[in-house]
Amino acid sequence: MEHDPSPDLSVSDGEYGVVRIPDAWHVASLACFVAALGARFVVGLIPRAWSLPISRLLLPGLAVLVLASLGIGFGLMGLRSSRGRETARVAIFLNASVLVLALLAAAAFFYILPG
Repeated sequence: MEHDPSPDLSVSDGEYGVVRIPDAWHVASLACFVAALGARFVVGLIPRAWSLPISRLLLPGLAVLVLASLGIGFGLMGLRSSRGRETARVAIFLNASVLVLALLAAAAFFYILPG
């Protein structure tokens, strides 16, 4: 397996050359999956001094939905690169599973809620 060598800025265009950053969308997608799993703890990192228009009880559920959606988006962008395509597929599957389960939990919550 041949690795892409890092660009040598001193050869072609110097400091005005194009710096290529490897695609890491599949890693960002997996990071969103892990963050969605720990959304309760991620929300706990938000300072209580910030006034939020949403109840702190609903915030973890919304954070799971947002993080899983972002993870699917990052995974879809990761499908463009051939280097991380398989990992991006796995990440999309995991984030889609979290999104479906979170939507089912939200539907059950609002079905049970008296109103």
